[in-house]
Amino acid sequence: MSTSKDGFFSLVPDDMPHQVEGVREVMLPGMSLEILTTRKIRLEKWELKGLVDPYWRLYCPVSGSAVVEIDGVSTKLTPENIYLIPPRTKFSSSNPETFAKWYVHFVLGRTDLISVPGVYSFPRDEIATAHLKKLASIADTPYAWESAGLVIHALSHLPENAWSDQKLDRRVEKAIEFLQTNLSRKVNASDAARASGVSVRNLNHLFRSQVKMAPMTVLLNCRLDQACHQLRHTDYSIEQVAENCGFPNRYYFSRMLKQHRGISPAAYRKGQLY
Repeated sequence: MSTSKDGFFSLVPDDMPHQVEGVREVMLPGMSLEILTTRKIRLEKWELKGLVDPYWRLYCPVSGSAVVEIDGVSTKLTPENIYLIPPRTKFSSSNPETFAKWYVHFVLGRTDLISVPGVYSFPRDEIATAHLKKLASIADTPYAWESAGLVIHALSHLPENAWSDQKLDRRVEKAIEFLQTNLSRKVNASDAARASGVSVRNLNHLFRSQVKMAPMTVLLNCRLDQACHQLRHTDYSIEQVAENCGFPNRYYFSRMLKQHRGISPAAYRKGQLY
């Protein structure tokens, strides 16, 4: 990000017919937001045991209460607050009484890699209440702008410690972009290093120091994340999901999902985990 004015420059190459010139005053990095689902539900029983999912969860309790436990620390979910749980947070839940809530599942693209696992809460304010009221009044629509508005409002309340203080090196970002866009292909660390313009040794060092994982571990996690997304949000067969996400067959895919996420593809697809 740059907050100081850059010198006068041309925004397009000289060999193009367009003419755009000016002074860059502010430049912010891009990001993506994908809303996977938005629902309001009432649960008589909500017992999750060490659940790990690849997407964000936004919980807006309506009535009753529930408890989320992370690393032995319990957080009570009540209608007075709104809660965010980042991707890959391992948590369990229980509800001592009937529990009604709005929830949104969403992803933030590469930004997810620098989120810190946990549960983050803030008081439900007038803006959040207005979004929820609007959501309750609309019928099915292909454009759930209120969901996006609620998510953005919630994200704006995240404390600084919800994000890693490690800014990703551009070479790491390039490698991750390469891996994420080639999930279905047979690629290795040399391919990722070539795409990011560094040696395999340097790439491994950058990944281990910045994302605490080797490039191929990141690739496996990206493949499993995408597979979980397709299992939960598409009608693809398990065989097709495995192929789409770069696994040689459904049996290897099943073994990797069980080993790293503790669940089979069929059970993950069937589970209504909210």
